Amino acid sequence: MQELEDNCTWEWTIQGGNNGYRVTGTNGNSIFLPAAGFYYNGSLELTDSLGAYWSSSLSLGTYPYDACNLNFYSNDMGIHNDGRVFGQSVRPVCPSQK
Repeated sequence: MQELEDNCTWEWTIQGGNNGYRVTGTNGNSIFLPAAGFYYNGSLELTDSLGAYWSSSLSLGTYPYDACNLNFYSNDMGIHNDGRVFGQSVRPVCPSQK
């Protein structure tokens, strides 16, 4: 996630009818991260305006119920910590094979 934030170009766009970011790396490869919102307390919230993606890392803070995540809106993005009670997206990544 830190590499995406530090080294990639972020372009808000629509793909397949969904708002989100096309994130392009220095090698020209890109991924699309839909603004899928999040799930909390029985309802899906902020679809088409917020992207919230979990990392596999727990928070570096003192709260064991938090984990690191990437959040974005059309005009802002960043890495944060959030309570694991929120249902957020996961973007699977397959390591490159040589």
